[in-house]
Amino acid sequence: MDYIFDIFYEEIFETMERNGLQTRQCRRDVIDRLNSVISGCIRGQNLSADECSRQAVLSAIEYHQRHKEENGNVCLMGKYHNILYVTIRVAWDWGVTDSEVVTSLLKEIYSCELTFERLFLGVIFGTNAPYFISGWRSDFKDQDENTRAMVYFLHHAANTQLEFPVFVEKCNCVKMIKFIDIPIESCGRASPLRVTLQASAPDILLILLRHGASPNPFDDGIPPVIALFDKLIEYQDRRYPYQLDSCLRLLLRTLSFIELPFKPLIYEARKEMFIEKYEVLLEDKLIQPNRVFGVPELKHLSRCKIREELNKNCQLPRGIKQLKIPGKLRRYIDLMEE
Repeated sequence: MDYIFDIFYEEIFETMERNGLQTRQCRRDVIDRLNSVISGCIRGQNLSADECSRQAVLSAIEYHQRHKEENGNVCLMGKYHNILYVTIRVAWDWGVTDSEVVTSLLKEIYSCELTFERLFLGVIFGTNAPYFISGWRSDFKDQDENTRAMVYFLHHAANTQLEFPVFVEKCNCVKMIKFIDIPIESCGRASPLRVTLQASAPDILLILLRHGASPNPFDDGIPPVIALFDKLIEYQDRRYPYQLDSCLRLLLRTLSFIELPFKPLIYEARKEMFIEKYEVLLEDKLIQPNRVFGVPELKHLSRCKIREELNKNCQLPRGIKQLKIPGKLRRYIDLMEE
């Protein structure tokens, strides 16, 4: 069956212009034709939908690799690269279940782009935003569908404990970073979580945090919680926007404590400066003093520790369901309750 898809890709791209997959409509046309071929293989060869769609994805990856190797292992971009985004949509449409195949597709994209901004921008800002930010129109019809697709890829990335090498300027070294934390190039190399906070999108933030996004990403910015504090104190009338307030509350659920800024000053000086700068937030109980200066409550520390261990093994959020504890506690650990 694999030769069917090999022939399909070779024939359809042979006469196509280099930028033939640049527009969303052109990609949509190819996706529709590829879906028709998959449907035909299912009926004609009596194979499962999962097996046929899996092979379609594999053949696209091999097509990309073949042309890349012929060019000295440098991606030709254009249609030769955008075929991967056709396949991203096909994998989502058919719900390919083989995590190794799905993550191989993600690896191919990263090897050429070193980012997944085309997947994440539509989730954070809506499907029209990628065009204005990076000149790319999302292949998903709306933000909700893009979000569900992101969760689909997060699930497969967790299954294979997928990580990518990322150069971190803060420590001047390369670190292995999880798929969910890969910086978005067109947003100043900020992590998806940081960009989500900048966009004040608590619903997306909750999804990212539940799936193990780091509340302190390696993206060279100040701690996200401190950035939120700085935004909140700008509202001198103390009428804090609901979205900002919600983002802060969600983020604080994942932090065992808040590290005082203003290093390398001594602790007492840092504490005094913190109180002076964020006094209104302390008074309005947006910041709990024991999370900064004292000892956080045991229940909260336990949640953070359990999530930390689950995240190390790429078991968020699904691993929480396997914990033999009351449902209310599972919801608490899963960040669904304060």
